[in-house]
Amino acid sequence: MRRLFTLTVILCCAAFSLSAEEKEQTLSSPDGKTQVSVPASWVVMDLNKAAEIQAGHEGQGCFLIVLNETKEDLYGWNIEKHSRVTLASLLSKLAFPTITGPKSLKINGNPAVQYEVKGATDNINIIYLHTTVDGKSFFSQILGWSVPSQAERCRPELNRAIASFRETS
Repeated sequence: MRRLFTLTVILCCAAFSLSAEEKEQTLSSPDGKTQVSVPASWVVMDLNKAAEIQAGHEGQGCFLIVLNETKEDLYGWNIEKHSRVTLASLLSKLAFPTITGPKSLKINGNPAVQYEVKGATDNINIIYLHTTVDGKSFFSQILGWSVPSQAERCRPELNRAIASFRETS
């Protein structure tokens, strides 16, 4: 009986870990140099013409894009400057923006800076997580967002996706 119980526990744990792995998918940029893991229920979307990676779940109201800029092309830039410039670009498109942060992070061993931005665009309130990662080859902007009514549900998925970002080259 004890063996049957142990075997059942092992099988349940194996099934749980297998289903946990199936709940995410890894998306790569077209050049294969960066990637991020998102929930398996998300689909690749056309959200921003400049984004290397873009995905979301329209029904759940969760969205994420990744934009990479090659460091060797940017003279005199550092993570703070990149974050400020890209944040300013986002703010210029919003009505009544409010900002929380910055918050310093490490994403796969790389320094990162994150802001939470609330504002309105096209008469819709949006909450953004604006993250800049200082990678080996790129300054990468990861922008995740949701509407306020879905933000608490989306935030853990967005945070996991952001934390999974990595350069592959």
